[in-house]
Amino acid sequence: MKVAAFGDSITAGQYLGESDTYLHKLAARFGFETVNAGVPGNTTGQGLARFERDVVAHRPDICIVAFGMNDHVNTAPDKARTPIDDFRGNLAEIVRRLRAERIAPLLCTINPIIEGDAGQYYYSRHPREWYRRPDGAQAWIDAYSEAVRGVARSLEVPLADIALRWQRHIDEGGRLHDLLRTVENSGAADGVHPTAAGQELFAECIGDALAAHFPVREAR
Repeated sequence: MKVAAFGDSITAGQYLGESDTYLHKLAARFGFETVNAGVPGNTTGQGLARFERDVVAHRPDICIVAFGMNDHVNTAPDKARTPIDDFRGNLAEIVRRLRAERIAPLLCTINPIIEGDAGQYYYSRHPREWYRRPDGAQAWIDAYSEAVRGVARSLEVPLADIALRWQRHIDEGGRLHDLLRTVENSGAADGVHPTAAGQELFAECIGDALAAHFPVREAR
């Protein structure tokens, strides 16, 4: 079975080695042949523009779709790069195109971030005052994750609820700072991109969704 992962820098595994990416971990768990179609900085719209080349041309059986971290980013006060209605429409179009090619889709919600302040983490790169309605960047991300859930429900697409899995991990005593790049663990005030531990949590969540919805078997 061949599985493609279609998304942004989180899927690409930016700042990590290939063996730390969730797709590599899924390949080890299930024995998949894989295609990493993650491109740093990409929105759903940019993904659609390269869909044929980066996904369809490889003829995967399943495509993991993981966008949103760039779509929600505000480019002016309360103005997202991809307005949420357009985001929903883009996801629905990705699902439509995948199904037209007989490729099974799996949608993913978005991991939480560390908002921080103007000196570090998310707000060191994005002005805090631009995120007011709803209040705060994490609230915007939560809204986009809810949009993913809505598309999954309406189109009956399997869902890997990354946001929920991470929140449960935190509620059980895990630390968000261990899952994301921080000064503590990488020397970088990022707060957005997963560490190897964060990618492992992605792999667990996506892997469980794959096992629940598709005829896959553990290879180990």
